[in-house]
Amino acid sequence: MLNQRALPLLILTAALGCSSGSSTGAGYTPTTDTSDLCTTPLAPNEPLCSTALGDTVWSASHRASYAQGSSPFAGPTDSAAAASEHLTLEGAGVPVVMSFSAPYEDGGRAVWSVVTGAQAAIVKVDHETFEIIDTYVPTEREDSPPTFTLGLSGAYTAIDSKNRFIAGRTRFVGFYGDSVDGDRSSPIELKKRIFMPDEVFCNENDVIAGMSLTYDGYLAFATEFGNLFVISPDADPDNLGEVPVVSTNENCATADEANLEIVSNSVAIDENGGIYVLTSAAMYRFDWDGSELTRAWRAEYESADEVPSPIRLGPGSGSTPSLMGTNADDDRFVVITDGQARMNLVLFWRDDVPADWEPIGPGKDLRIACEIPVDYGTGASEAISEQSVAVRGYAAVVVNDLLTNPTINPPTMLALGAIAQNLVSALEGGIPEKAPFGLERIDWDPGTRTCSTVWANSEISVPNGIPSISEASGLVYGAGQRDGQFGLEGLDFETGESRVWVAAGSGECPPELLGIVSALPGVADILEQVPDSCENSIYAATTVGPDGTVYTGTFNGMTRYLPGVADAMPAGSQAVAGVEQALDLLARSESDTPTSISERDYLRRALVQLVATQAAATEAGRDDISAAAAAAMKSIDAAVTALDAGEPHSADVQAAHDALSGL
Repeated sequence: MLNQRALPLLILTAALGCSSGSSTGAGYTPTTDTSDLCTTPLAPNEPLCSTALGDTVWSASHRASYAQGSSPFAGPTDSAAAASEHLTLEGAGVPVVMSFSAPYEDGGRAVWSVVTGAQAAIVKVDHETFEIIDTYVPTEREDSPPTFTLGLSGAYTAIDSKNRFIAGRTRFVGFYGDSVDGDRSSPIELKKRIFMPDEVFCNENDVIAGMSLTYDGYLAFATEFGNLFVISPDADPDNLGEVPVVSTNENCATADEANLEIVSNSVAIDENGGIYVLTSAAMYRFDWDGSELTRAWRAEYESADEVPSPIRLGPGSGSTPSLMGTNADDDRFVVITDGQARMNLVLFWRDDVPADWEPIGPGKDLRIACEIPVDYGTGASEAISEQSVAVRGYAAVVVNDLLTNPTINPPTMLALGAIAQNLVSALEGGIPEKAPFGLERIDWDPGTRTCSTVWANSEISVPNGIPSISEASGLVYGAGQRDGQFGLEGLDFETGESRVWVAAGSGECPPELLGIVSALPGVADILEQVPDSCENSIYAATTVGPDGTVYTGTFNGMTRYLPGVADAMPAGSQAVAGVEQALDLLARSESDTPTSISERDYLRRALVQLVATQAAATEAGRDDISAAAAAAMKSIDAAVTALDAGEPHSADVQAAHDALSGL
């Protein structure tokens, strides 16, 4: 084993296919230009990388546009060798999502996040030193800062291919970056801010909830009251033009807000232009064709009449939709947990429903492929999650967030009442007697076309954080608590057994924090009861970061877990995965399925994957794969040349397929 912190970037990124599209391996160098493309990491069950995003490690909420919360890269696997580090942030707030820049010239990276709190701060951290580079507080930097709302708005973010950190907050979109281009140690600069026209919102109280990037490079935003709109990231703030917008609510501008479908999570997007929005009542797919938004389908899901737990941030489901099925010939779904008191895991067919498919039960929407109760193996009558479902392949992992005897704040007219209740509930997750326990893995079986539980662990507590999956480590990670001590939990992806526990620090909160949050009803009382709450994850995502680290936001800071060793996926496994990816891309190039990626670009993407495959095969001593990759690349080069000339090219594509299919 090599020391993790000494591992060269090549092993952790290029070996997993994170190099740029222009890199080459031994044996054959394509003549077709692929420098504008990304490289999908060489690993099973990886969605196509998006050229709109800045990096394939973790550059957006739930990692990328598929919102799976899973990674091909490794995290800590040895509890004894791993260590934790905590970074305290100024003011009160939680960095819910951490996004990682692409490597700078020296190989270093920046970590960006919105700190959800009264200061509306943007923070930029050096990944190598784990020190704050800069904190951007609008009221301190701007003469006329905009007004920010507290709550969900702004929590979901992304770093685009131009290394801009993008956050949609309240009713505007901010673009941030280095004040000195290419210098990650330089202060944060507000590059531009686009104030959105009133027409994209349902009413005057509506705000941005979630966001992601489409595969063709546009920004898609869902609002709290169910609108979806799309803008170009290069739009002129002073000349925005007409903004495409659709709504999940009819007559939303005049309807009673109590009757509106609400969005309390982010969105997911696929390479075919599908944008998936989950409201308090139904799952939606909207199609984006580069200029217009249209509704493709709507499917209702089950939900309780009342929110079954104060941990919930809104009515209905607590999930950002996650996409399942990454190859063109996979069964392809959008995955959520519903809003029942004992929730179900629900899979919706995201493309055309199979012609022979029958509804799973009376009154069920035909689009529902699976609806299975989640009880973490306890037989409990109540179980809920406020977190997105982590997805890898056909597997879905759900955490339990249902508190025992939660504190309910007295009714209040204060606008901060709901925020305070959510915070009280999250903080109570650090009390062992109240904390929720349970994780469960449920898989789709394409043979029987049914879902079933693979494992359930009722002994592990991940009270309120968003879990993640590491393909390389074979672990499910979560910000857990044991007897009130927070730390990193790592469960075996195949069995559900605990394999990793790394304790965080004491979590003692600074005294000044009490003064900041004392205006929030009930929060000061809980902090006095549980003073070691500053390692509590407070709804933050567990993120598989660079160099085998795992990050999580905490109350008033962020914590990362450093591995002692790196367990990168073996080069031979990478090479095999690369062959499968190339075959899938060749099939896509000849498919009639509507997509935002052209036939030519699918062929060029196949070249990119084969360049990385050839390098991995050489490292693994797989001469057969290396030779097949070289032969396939020659044929694909010829196919692109013929395509550009308007000449027949299907024989060249078939030759490339034949070169790879026998492996």
